[in-house]
Amino acid sequence: MSLLDVQHVEVSYNDRPVVHDVSFHLEPGEILGIVGESGSGKSTMLRAAMGLLGNSGAVTRGSIYYKGQEITGAGADEIRRLRGPSMGMIFQDTGASLCPVRSIGDQLCETVRQHEKVSREEVKNRALELFGKMRLEDGDRILNSYPFELSGGMSQRVGIVMSMVLKPDLLFADEPTSALDVTVQAQVVREMMKMRELYGTGIVIVTHNIGIVEYMADKIAVMYQGRILEYGKTEEIIRHPQEKYTKKLLDSVLRINRG
Repeated sequence: MSLLDVQHVEVSYNDRPVVHDVSFHLEPGEILGIVGESGSGKSTMLRAAMGLLGNSGAVTRGSIYYKGQEITGAGADEIRRLRGPSMGMIFQDTGASLCPVRSIGDQLCETVRQHEKVSREEVKNRALELFGKMRLEDGDRILNSYPFELSGGMSQRVGIVMSMVLKPDLLFADEPTSALDVTVQAQVVREMMKMRELYGTGIVIVTHNIGIVEYMADKIAVMYQGRILEYGKTEEIIRHPQEKYTKKLLDSVLRINRG
């Protein structure tokens, strides 16, 4: 059974289609990279799966399945139940998505307690364990910090911890490195890969940078103007692109050395 199965999905805002007939699937522990320029519909697909399209957006055709369960049009309570323990998300700017007047530890504790009856100490221990696995040795300081006290790179790493503290099977990453310098981009990418290694997490990452998904992904979907132009194994698309647009993306690759 696929972890995520997207079948012929159309997404509309105010009754105007912006994503057209998109299909892909993700197996447990697999990484899919969705690439394309701004406005191509990449982030919209993630938001459709997470139920975050807002009042003006809707899946108007097709179906989205999580572990065989159709979640297209699921009620708010059902989607909230899935977010966190089943599906996590890293946003483009984690710092902006956090409450500015509450500490990271408080917000992390609230996130976990929405789904589990656990003590604050247990939440702290889980977070420190994840920080340790990400080689962040000042976890206590981070938990006691407010979002504005963290750098952009540190905020994104906190975003990984917050999305993974409930160990979801599926992680969505929406342009998680676009606001970071190249060195920090590499750190964040490697830490997402570490989550797959540790927990077998399936990941869908959207980005305009095909070099990042060349490093990370098992499969690539290339989107342009709301449609998928190419979809398949990463190595095949990187070596033998069929579309002019894909070739254009490959001409501007940022490569991250493994190791």
